[in-house]
Amino acid sequence: MSKTVVNVKNLSYVYPNAATKAVDDQSFDIQMGEFVLLCGSSGSGKTTLAKCLNGIIPHLSSGDMYGEVEINGVNTAETEIHNLSGDIGMVFQNPEDQIFSIRVCDEVALGVECQGYSHDEIVERVNYAMDKLRITDIVNRLTFSLSGGQKQKVSIASNLAILPSIIVLDDPTTDLDPISKQEVMDILFELKNELRLKGENGEENKMTFLVIEHELTDLMEFTDRVMVMHEGKVVLNGEPGAVFYENYDYLDEIGVRIPDHIRLAKYLMDKGLSYGKQKYPVKMDDVIAFTREALTGGAIAFPEITYRDYTIKTTEKVAEVKGVNFKYPTSDKMILNDVNFDIFKGEFLAIVGHNGSGKSTIMKNLLGILHPSTGDITINGHDTRKTEISKLILDIGYVFQNPDNQLFCNTVREEIEFGLKNNDFDPVKIEELTEKALQIVGLKDREGEHPFSLSRGQRQRLAVATMLVSDPKIIMLDEPTTGLDERDLRGILELMQELIAFHNGTIIMVTHDMEVVAKYATRVIVVEAGRIVLNDNPDEIFKNNVEKLEDLKLKSTIISTVSTKLLDAGMPYIPDWTFFQNQIIGK
Repeated sequence: MSKTVVNVKNLSYVYPNAATKAVDDQSFDIQMGEFVLLCGSSGSGKTTLAKCLNGIIPHLSSGDMYGEVEINGVNTAETEIHNLSGDIGMVFQNPEDQIFSIRVCDEVALGVECQGYSHDEIVERVNYAMDKLRITDIVNRLTFSLSGGQKQKVSIASNLAILPSIIVLDDPTTDLDPISKQEVMDILFELKNELRLKGENGEENKMTFLVIEHELTDLMEFTDRVMVMHEGKVVLNGEPGAVFYENYDYLDEIGVRIPDHIRLAKYLMDKGLSYGKQKYPVKMDDVIAFTREALTGGAIAFPEITYRDYTIKTTEKVAEVKGVNFKYPTSDKMILNDVNFDIFKGEFLAIVGHNGSGKSTIMKNLLGILHPSTGDITINGHDTRKTEISKLILDIGYVFQNPDNQLFCNTVREEIEFGLKNNDFDPVKIEELTEKALQIVGLKDREGEHPFSLSRGQRQRLAVATMLVSDPKIIMLDEPTTGLDERDLRGILELMQELIAFHNGTIIMVTHDMEVVAKYATRVIVVEAGRIVLNDNPDEIFKNNVEKLEDLKLKSTIISTVSTKLLDAGMPYIPDWTFFQNQIIGK
């Protein structure tokens, strides 16, 4: 008989001065050993719900909480947070929010030490956690020197060492490159299937997981149950196949990023094909087998398709990077090595590479925040070494990877107005531009709220709005899609396309999201160890470099991966799902 480890009864929570409930009268249970995926649009209440589970709400929040939350039978509102930490751990979206120690081993040991265990027990638990997260090789590294993926693994290990019965992970892979993301998912899968905690009666227990994610593909391989939140309510709660296939249109409507292999299987089912083994195919291999059977059996054939034309429409350069090498003054290690490329007006250029490959360093050199050790960079005809950064950025909009690094005003409206006021815009023009930006990014109804009361995705939209109001000619985006739901993601990137089409804009984007690259980019630069190793259009990059991308800790898009594996069965190469919709479904 299963054991209930999370019991939520009529839970509601309202943030201070908020007009609506972030969590609205919700009740549900989670059983021991379950792996539960919690998804939903940005601002739907997922992170707030997670904070209610681990006691951050109500103990560290001044809002109003109603109802009850019990973790292993203990009421969280009546129990101090430090007494809950042995039962429930939490891994935040940004690992830097929870790393306190200088060395990796000290960080992993910190939580166990605070529990008062003996030295031998601490050593045993730390070794166990570091071995499970495969980070024993960085045991003595300084935490601030780690890559984003390494930091996130350390955060998970520090929770695991405490041996909680439940771990909540809030967008744990959103800032990671595709392979690091896969590594974390593989580790979670191993932990999900591990029997290790002895109960009072000697029974073996399993760890329970609640994972909040926007990118769901990898999680489909081992999720037991999917809960979907919308406007503070759990609107769907059930087995993955039933949730995604039976509520397909609704999920699209509320902004959930449905995995593209499930979209492909849904297309086949809509064509009248039935999946014989079980009701719905959820795993990638099952969808590939389903599609292969349809192709080889003659049940479906794909029409002749036309690929995108990536021909550059102009030879006007907005940036030139020539022979650039870069290292920090206090280090002998070269971060960028002989980097050469041009950027042309009207391009949507994607710069990709695994964590620590040098992508963000290239962006900072382009912006003039850093200067090449040797070589030259020219932006809009200005040598970045000889030009004041205040002059360089007049025609450049920059959005940081972490939106919190560029938000510092007391309200959403003040945040958008700040740059305009700083540049002495006319008050009437400030009002006009601010209203337009608020409408574009969908934050008009939140304009009076503090920026840090918004969700991560909403803060990302706000950061984009602060950049858009100045009508920049070059827009630089460093991981702009992290934490965004499907609707917000599409809105921001289509806005970027409009800036190219109607305002002669140029977009330069660093991202790990290959689906975004395939759909929106006109050119892709792949960076490895500070060098450019590939520079071509998305179709050439994804179709002809599958193995090389994997070696570089990158992946092709879901649909291009599926189609490449099915070329022998008669499926043409398909770059991404939108292309599939336009070229296959749309015909």
